[in-house]
Amino acid sequence: MINQNKTKSNTCTITKLLLTWLQIGFTSFGGGATTQYLIQEQFIYKHKWITDEEYANIIGMCQITPGMNIIAYTILIGKKLAGAIGILVSLVGLILPSAAVTIALTTIYTSISKSPKVHSALHTVFAAIFGIALATNWRNVQPIIIKNYKREHIIFATTLVIMIGSGIIYILLNPPVILLYVLGGLCFAVAYWYISKKEVKVNK
Repeated sequence: MINQNKTKSNTCTITKLLLTWLQIGFTSFGGGATTQYLIQEQFIYKHKWITDEEYANIIGMCQITPGMNIIAYTILIGKKLAGAIGILVSLVGLILPSAAVTIALTTIYTSISKSPKVHSALHTVFAAIFGIALATNWRNVQPIIIKNYKREHIIFATTLVIMIGSGIIYILLNPPVILLYVLGGLCFAVAYWYISKKEVKVNK
């Protein structure tokens, strides 16, 4: 069943869903960070088919699954907006144009890969992609920070500690990513338990 918004112009149809993913598939040069940015632009800000908080939840669920996260995002968004047919349409729209463009660019690159000018240009591209990745990650984490800021101070503080601490631990110790997810979840569980315990005392 197609997910529909209040305004008719923003109604998500199968055709619109396919065209949106085709546009993302044809223009997502730069890999995962660019694709995420385009997904945010189309689904959250342009069409308003999902909210930034819903997208943050989708990211959270996909981070604990193995494999390509972008494919997982595509499946969950397609399922949310149009059910099983939405999954199929979303995957086709994203993968087919991306695969075609990748094959074409790979063919071209093999013939010019030894050129110093090409390597210099690629270094510049990497810098641009890094900038897009920063903007994308900020959009991903912003709704989480804002939501937790409006809650208890301990929840907001726990959020910041997990974000900064996870980065430091990963750089210094390079543990399995799943371990950081588990530790982060435990920290939040303890924080929520503390708040609920405090609320019970106040209500008494």
